[in-house]
Amino acid sequence: MWGFNKEVEVYTTLNMERFFRAKDLLASNHIAFKDTSTNNQLRLAFNSRGTNIALSRDGSVKTSYSISVRKKDENRARQILSLLPR
Repeated sequence: MWGFNKEVEVYTTLNMERFFRAKDLLASNHIAFKDTSTNNQLRLAFNSRGTNIALSRDGSVKTSYSISVRKKDENRARQILSLLPR
Protein backbone atom coordinates (compact mmCIF):
# COMPACT_ATOMS: atom_id res chain seq x y z
CA MET A 1 0.00 0.00 0.00
CA TRP A 2 1.26 3.44 -0.93
CA GLY A 3 1.20 6.08 1.73
CA PHE A 4 2.60 9.33 2.95
CA ASN A 5 6.37 9.31 3.20
CA LYS A 6 6.69 5.76 1.87
CA GLU A 7 7.68 6.57 -1.68
CA VAL A 8 10.45 8.54 -3.31
CA GLU A 9 10.67 10.19 -6.71
CA VAL A 10 13.34 8.43 -8.79
CA TYR A 11 12.85 9.86 -12.28
CA THR A 12 11.72 13.15 -13.80
CA THR A 13 11.74 14.29 -17.41
CA LEU A 14 10.01 16.72 -19.73
CA ASN A 15 10.12 14.14 -22.54
CA MET A 16 7.05 11.90 -22.74
CA GLU A 17 8.86 9.19 -24.73
CA ARG A 18 11.60 8.91 -22.09
CA PHE A 19 8.92 8.78 -19.40
CA PHE A 20 7.23 5.78 -21.05
CA ARG A 21 10.58 4.06 -21.56
CA ALA A 22 11.31 4.47 -17.84
CA LYS A 23 7.90 3.08 -16.90
CA ASP A 24 8.37 0.09 -19.23
CA LEU A 25 11.84 -0.57 -17.81
CA LEU A 26 10.56 -0.58 -14.23
CA ALA A 27 7.57 -2.75 -15.11
CA SER A 28 9.72 -5.30 -16.95
CA ASN A 29 11.89 -5.54 -13.83
CA HIS A 30 8.83 -6.01 -11.58
CA ILE A 31 9.26 -2.75 -9.68
CA ALA A 32 5.98 -1.15 -8.62
CA PHE A 33 5.82 2.55 -9.42
CA LYS A 34 3.48 5.50 -9.28
CA ASP A 35 3.03 8.18 -11.92
CA THR A 36 3.58 11.40 -9.96
CA SER A 37 3.62 13.70 -12.98
CA THR A 38 2.57 17.33 -12.79
CA ASN A 39 0.48 18.79 -15.59
CA ASN A 40 1.81 22.34 -15.57
CA GLN A 41 -0.50 23.41 -18.40
CA LEU A 42 -3.53 22.59 -16.30
CA ARG A 43 -1.97 24.27 -13.26
CA LEU A 44 -1.35 27.45 -15.26
CA ALA A 45 -4.95 27.49 -16.52
CA PHE A 46 -6.27 27.18 -12.96
CA ASN A 47 -3.88 29.79 -11.61
CA SER A 48 -4.94 32.31 -14.24
CA ARG A 49 -8.55 31.84 -13.02
CA GLY A 50 -9.78 31.57 -16.57
CA THR A 51 -8.73 35.11 -17.47
CA ASN A 52 -6.45 33.95 -20.25
CA ILE A 53 -7.21 30.39 -21.28
CA ALA A 54 -4.73 30.61 -24.17
CA LEU A 55 -1.87 30.58 -21.66
CA SER A 56 -2.04 26.81 -21.45
CA ARG A 57 -2.22 26.21 -25.20
CA ASP A 58 0.83 27.87 -26.69
CA GLY A 59 3.21 24.97 -25.94
CA SER A 60 5.64 27.02 -23.86
CA VAL A 61 4.52 25.36 -20.62
CA LYS A 62 5.72 21.76 -20.31
CA THR A 63 4.43 18.88 -18.23
CA SER A 64 6.92 17.36 -15.79
CA TYR A 65 6.70 13.58 -16.02
CA SER A 66 7.75 11.89 -12.77
CA ILE A 67 7.91 8.39 -11.39
CA SER A 68 7.97 7.41 -7.72
CA VAL A 69 8.71 4.03 -6.16
CA ARG A 70 8.57 2.62 -2.66
CA LYS A 71 11.56 3.58 -0.54
CA LYS A 72 12.59 -0.06 -0.28
CA ASP A 73 12.88 -0.21 -4.12
CA GLU A 74 14.67 3.12 -4.56
CA ASN A 75 18.24 1.87 -5.04
CA ARG A 76 17.25 -0.90 -7.43
CA ALA A 77 15.01 1.45 -9.43
CA ARG A 78 17.73 4.10 -9.73
CA GLN A 79 20.21 1.47 -10.85
CA ILE A 80 17.82 0.19 -13.52
CA LEU A 81 16.85 3.69 -14.68
CA SER A 82 20.54 4.59 -15.08
CA LEU A 83 20.49 2.28 -18.11
CA LEU A 84 18.18 4.65 -19.99
CA PRO A 85 19.86 6.57 -22.81
CA ARG A 86 20.08 10.31 -22.20
